[in-house]
Amino acid sequence: MSDSMLSPQQLQVIIALSEGMNSTAAAAQAGIHRNTIAHWRRDSLPFRESLADAQYDRALFFREKVEDRIDLAYQTLDDLLTNPKTSPSVRLKAAIFIIEKATTPPPPKQQVPLIIEKLPLSAAPHVTIDRNAQILHNLHNDAQTEPPPEPAVNQTIRCETPKIGRNETCPCGSGQKHKRCCLNKPQAAVA
Repeated sequence: MSDSMLSPQQLQVIIALSEGMNSTAAAAQAGIHRNTIAHWRRDSLPFRESLADAQYDRALFFREKVEDRIDLAYQTLDDLLTNPKTSPSVRLKAAIFIIEKATTPPPPKQQVPLIIEKLPLSAAPHVTIDRNAQILHNLHNDAQTEPPPEPAVNQTIRCETPKIGRNETCPCGSGQKHKRCCLNKPQAAVA
């Protein structure tokens, strides 16, 4: 977004907010009311986009600085874990941090959904189809021969055993109320 569409006050506020200042402090520095910043965020697309770009650039800058120190941080954690003079609570926190990082899966890759339009075969008689032709043909034929299933409406679901009330005597034979005995236990443990 071009900065020429922004006033000098808006540019000053964007810089202040991207550096971590809150809206009140940024407004005071720019000589405006903090509600003006809220108004710009809500109603000014150039301001919103420029602020988002500035915050992204700032976050990227700090990420690059942190990546330069990651090896030192892991070495420090290793030193804390192996040093017998380190307090047990500090060693425990370091161990928990490492375990959480090691067991947290990476975010899933975003997959673009494949959208296949179902066209009548007569609509495109001269189209060349690659090795997936049989699959596409089967999808097309299935769509023509089988009607879609009717949605289930007003089907009654019945339980095999009657429901036990929270305040009834527990069926396990303990003599306690069900809510104090087996209500919150997994079904496998109760049965």
